[in-house]
Formats: sequence, C-alpha cells, structure tokens
Amino acid sequence: MSTASTVRAEAIRRPIQPRSIAVIGASADLAKINGRPLKHLLEKGYAGRILPVNPKYAQIAGLPCVPSIEALPEAADLAIVAVPAAEVLASIDALGRLGVSAAVVFSSGFGETGAAGLALERAVADCARGHGMVLCGPNCLGFVNAFDKVYATFSQYADGETGPGPIAFVTQSGAFGTAIAALARQRGLGLGYFINTGNQADLDFSELMGAVIDDPRIRVAAGYLEGLEDGASLIRLARRCLARASHWC
Repeated sequence: MSTASTVRAEAIRRPIQPRSIAVIGASADLAKINGRPLKHLLEKGYAGRILPVNPKYAQIAGLPCVPSIEALPEAADLAIVAVPAAEVLASIDALGRLGVSAAVVFSSGFGETGAAGLALERAVADCARGHGMVLCGPNCLGFVNAFDKVYATFSQYADGETGPGPIAFVTQSGAFGTAIAALARQRGLGLGYFINTGNQADLDFSELMGAVIDDPRIRVAAGYLEGLEDGASLIRLARRCLARASHWC
C-alpha cells in the first residue's frame, strides 16, 4: 500500500472510533433529525466528548452548546453536519480551517436533486479534500459503531437494541439498509457496524467497508449496493476479505 493510501486509510478509521464528536446544527428537540444523534449518544453511553453547535442554545441536554464552529474548544475527531444544504459548504470550510479531519453529512438537497445539487455536492467534496478532510455522505443516515457506542446517525435502527456483534454492514441505501438491519436484529444478529454511504461524494462503499473489516471483532462483511463506478475497488475489497477469511472461521 502506498504512503498516500495508508494515510487515507488511517483518516477513514479515525472518525469511526472518535474521541470527540461535534454536532453542527444540533437541536434541543431530540426527536428531530439534528437532535437524534445527541439522544442516541447520550442514551447509549458514548464515553467521548460531545460538542453541540447552534447559536440558538446555551446548552442542550445538559451539554454546553457553542454558537459557531469557530467557537468550538477543540477540533473534534468527527463532525456530524445536520444543517440545510445551503449551509453545508460553509460548515465544511469552517470545520476544515479548525482542523477537523472527518465529517458525516446528513443533509439532503445535493446530487439526488439534479444538476444544481450535484454542483453543490462537488463543491463540498472539493472543499473537504482541500482541507484533507474525509467525508461520509451527503444525504446519508450516518453510521453506528456499536462496540464503542458511537451513534453518528438519525436512523430508526438506533432506537432499538443495538448490541454489538461480529457483522459489519455497509449500505448505499438508507431505507433498504435500515430494513435489513431491523431484520438482522429480529434474528438476533448483532451489527458491530452499520454504515450508510449516501451520495458517496467522497468516501465510497469499498473504502468504508475496508476500514471496518480491519477490526478483529468483525467476522462477517455484509453490504447492500445499488450501483458501482469503481469495480476495481470492489475486487480489491473482496480479495482483502478472502485474505482475512481464515480469521473469521
């Protein structure tokens, strides 16, 4: 693996096991999309620092809330971006200037909406790359690392029992992915990781799956694909899984 590939692989793994999480656009209404990550992180017992950002509040759920990204006391390992699409580019730029190296973008209104949305999506991705930041999404449910109680998601899947298990599940579709995850739970199959890739403006299926199969607690890699632009990356991923098969048996 090249030096650049190694650096990127490490950058992808870091936000999956973050020591701190900033929630940009956090809401005091924990039932809303931008409030649900706080709810899940608090209720499930995430041990790292949680840093809400919203000028409307001095605190949320007992946590100090700062008015802007620039006011954050530290560069969090991961930023959850839950603001309107028109505010995402400025948020990514501010996070990058602060030194945040990874973000997951819930916001919709990008490539899935047409040419204008796609142009905005590309601008966001270019901005993130310019800052050396990796990006999951946009237009995604986020992800769960059940081992470390990281709930960077608003998915309904996180409302129920999410005890960790040996399965890493990465899905391009939020709706089908949530349904499959619910079926796995009904059958008593624990998901160590649940990741929705969304529009894949930066990180794609193969990269995210490649990051989580390195966890020795994972013995099964499962995915849901709707389309693929880089077939070679999927072949490389399959070969890595085969190479690890002896550890999963």
